[in-house]
Amino acid sequence: MKKEEFLEGLRKSLKRLSSEDAADAVEYYTEYLEDAGPENEAAVLGAWGPPERVASQITAEYAMKRMDEQPSAKKGLSTAWVVVLAIFASPIAIPVAALAACAMLLLVLAVATIVLVVGAVAASLAAGGVLTFVMGLCLLFVNWKTAVFYIGAGLFLAGAGTALVPPLVWLSKKGFGFVAKLFGRILRRKKPRERMANI
Repeated sequence: MKKEEFLEGLRKSLKRLSSEDAADAVEYYTEYLEDAGPENEAAVLGAWGPPERVASQITAEYAMKRMDEQPSAKKGLSTAWVVVLAIFASPIAIPVAALAACAMLLLVLAVATIVLVVGAVAASLAAGGVLTFVMGLCLLFVNWKTAVFYIGAGLFLAGAGTALVPPLVWLSKKGFGFVAKLFGRILRRKKPRERMANI
């Protein structure tokens, strides 16, 4: 494969990145090949492999960099998705890619299950508290002692349900962010300069 073919293939494979990031990546690889010179061009291109593989690594690295800058649950999920796509875009064995994708899916499902359970508990406590409070108001003119008990219990349950919301938000952000970072670390590979140093 010639230098121009590689760079054109790389340019086409970086569609998931912003045009600025894609241009920076192509410029970096262009300069690297120019520094290596025509006599080392074939060795460098052979060490890098197909442009699609290089593009998948670049895409995964940019996704992880974006996740490190401003972690959030939404970015964690989008980063996880980019990492899965990068796994399948690179020319590694399909069984290894399928295994990694299954492991990632299981981790995402585990985090989602925990978040849903805590969310369901919070919603149940809040809803039960509101119903108990309303029941206490209805009993106010029948038996005020029982009414005060129900009103107090309702306020306590509603408060307990509401108090679970901040930990729920924190858990979802940290959980999905952890999954994304974990798989990003697994997929990080040597950068071109490090690969070239080993040639």
